[in-house]
Amino acid sequence: KAKQRDLGVRGKATTFASYNPTFMDLVRRELHADYKEDDLLSAGLRIMTTLDPRIQALAEQRLKEGLDELEISRKRKPGSLDGAIVVTGTQTPDVLAIVGGRNARMQGFNRALDAKRPIGSLVKPVVYLAGFESGRYTAATQLEDAPLNIRLDTGKIWSPQNYDHQYRGPVPAIRALAESLNTPTVRIGMDVGPKKVAGLLKSLGMSKAPPPLPSLLLGAVDLSPMEVAQVYNSLGNGGFHAPLKAVRAVLDVDGKPLERYQLKIDRAADPSAVAQLTTSMLQVVDRGTARGARRW
Repeated sequence: KAKQRDLGVRGKATTFASYNPTFMDLVRRELHADYKEDDLLSAGLRIMTTLDPRIQALAEQRLKEGLDELEISRKRKPGSLDGAIVVTGTQTPDVLAIVGGRNARMQGFNRALDAKRPIGSLVKPVVYLAGFESGRYTAATQLEDAPLNIRLDTGKIWSPQNYDHQYRGPVPAIRALAESLNTPTVRIGMDVGPKKVAGLLKSLGMSKAPPPLPSLLLGAVDLSPMEVAQVYNSLGNGGFHAPLKAVRAVLDVDGKPLERYQLKIDRAADPSAVAQLTTSMLQVVDRGTARGARRW
C-alpha cells in the first residue's frame, strides 16, 4: 500500500544542474577542492550557494539579446556568435550568476570559466592604478596624447596608436582613461613599468602574474570572464581581494554545517589610489566610451 501511494510531489523531479549547468560547474569545482567525488555523490550533502535566480534569469536573457543585436549589426549569421556573463556582488565576492554560453541549459564548454581571450582595454584601469600608487600621478595629471615609439628588447619599434588614429595633445589622466586613449596609457605604464602592472594584476586576482611586456599595457593578456570579474571585484571592494565563490556552506544529511566558507581577504592595492581610480572610472560612463550604457 505504501509503495502504491502518491508521494505528493508537485511536478516532475529534476536536478538543479539541468536548469543551470554553468553555475553548477563552478560549484563542483569549488567542492572538489575539499571533498572526494564519492562523498559528493553519496553523502546526502546539502550545498548552500550564492546564486540569485532572478539575476541569473536576466543574465541569460540579456546575453541572448545582446548576441542577436551584434549578429544583426555586424551582418553575421544568426546563432554564429557566442558569449558569457559573470555577475558578482558589489561589496562581496559572491558569484550571483554565470552564463556560460548562448544556450544556458546545455552542458558543455564553459565559456565563463574556461574561454580565455585578450582583455584589451579592460586592463587600462590597472595601469592607471599603478600610476596612482606610485605617487607620481593623480587623476588631474596632464598626459601627452601624441605619437609614441618604444624600442623593444628585440630591437623592433612598437608604435601604439589610438583607436581613432587621432591625437589630442595634453589631456588629464581622468579623460585619458574615460576615452580609453592608448598613448597616454602606455606612457604611464612604461614610466611605472610593465612589471608593476603585472604584479598588480596578480594581487587583484590573477592566478599568476602575466609576462611584463609593453603590450600588456594595452591588454595583450588572455583571461577568462571569471578572471576579469575577479580583478574588477577587487577594485569594487576598495582594493581588497577575496576569492570569488559560489558556495556559502555545506550541510550534512541532518542539516548541520560541515563547513562554512569563510571570507579570505587580502589587501591588493592602496585603498586611496583605488578610490581615485573608481572616481575616474565613473567618467567612462558619464563622458567616455561607455556613455551609451546611460540609456539603460
